[in-house]
Amino acid sequence: MILLWLLFALMTAAVLLVLLRPLATAPLQATSANSADVAVYKAQLAEIDADLARGIMQPAEAEIARREIARRLLAAAPEGATVPSRALALRPIAVAIAAAVPLAALTTYLIIGAPNLPAAPFAARKAAPPDKAPVDELIARVEARLATNPGDGQGWDVIAPVYFRMQRFAEAANAYERAAALLGETTPRLAGFAEAATLAANGIVTEPARLAYEKIAKAEPERVEPKFWLALAKEQDGKAAEAAAAYRALLTSAPPNATWRALVEERLAVVTGGGSATSGAAKSGPPPPSAPRGPSADDVAAAGKLSDGDRAQMIRGMVDSLAKRLEDNPNDLAGWQRLVQSYVVLGERERAVAALGDARRKLAGDAAALADLAALAKSLGLGS
Repeated sequence: MILLWLLFALMTAAVLLVLLRPLATAPLQATSANSADVAVYKAQLAEIDADLARGIMQPAEAEIARREIARRLLAAAPEGATVPSRALALRPIAVAIAAAVPLAALTTYLIIGAPNLPAAPFAARKAAPPDKAPVDELIARVEARLATNPGDGQGWDVIAPVYFRMQRFAEAANAYERAAALLGETTPRLAGFAEAATLAANGIVTEPARLAYEKIAKAEPERVEPKFWLALAKEQDGKAAEAAAAYRALLTSAPPNATWRALVEERLAVVTGGGSATSGAAKSGPPPPSAPRGPSADDVAAAGKLSDGDRAQMIRGMVDSLAKRLEDNPNDLAGWQRLVQSYVVLGERERAVAALGDARRKLAGDAAALADLAALAKSLGLGS
């Protein structure tokens, strides 16, 4: 590696010498011109001596001619004598520049560069095995392929869960939807789309997500996940009685040690107006104002008609409203979970961590709730 850089430095110096050569050689051309003048004057003096010897010229005339030529010779000789010194002075400057430029470049690279970094040409990186390529490189490959071939269902199927793990929920929902349209609807694709779409909508079970959960529930009736989200969708739509019935049906079929049982009981208590999860018939009508819940279907439809700025402001208002309601009803585990997820979706990690801390303090006496919060924190990359 050192020999290679020395070779580069020598090549640079050679190129600079060639480029700087006129700087050193131009004065020498002037020196050659002055030397020719001196030779001419000396020849004229010799001719005067010859004419005087042959009697062609008188001694007085010859003396006058000699003086004139001598004056011209003296005028030319000093200039000719000083020009070589100028050329000799410029040559070291040219050599110094030729040596200093590559030396300075090499020194700068050794200080701020990475000479020991192995070569990574683009062709080699592109041909690298997928298991050895960086994640960003793999994503870039798939995105580039999808940009030119949007009908590649396998590409969408591969990148969808990657987007989801990176919390790029809107892109994940789009990828799952495209994969399902091109390769066919499967339970994993429908579930991935529904969950990504819900998280992208700040925890709101949107109409496309609800339809996807209904398909999953029909294909696999024993699955709990779609039943819970469909019950939550009813709650968000203000259908408290239907949501309570759905939550009770879940509890009836739940094993005693189910990890999600406490969450369903909490939601049932909310939609029944703060009553016990095992109480009788649910109260009709929407939950009380103090119970945190998501916006209704009408709210979601209205948000879809707004501009990007107005929609962002509306979502921000919903999140702030949820946070305010949790101050009045701090025992709502699902509300805390939704608030933490909302901050993560909005990219406000510090607020998400703060909300998680508040939830743990408010629910300090509920071991099951703390366990659910720990699982949520881990899934969102907020610790454990």
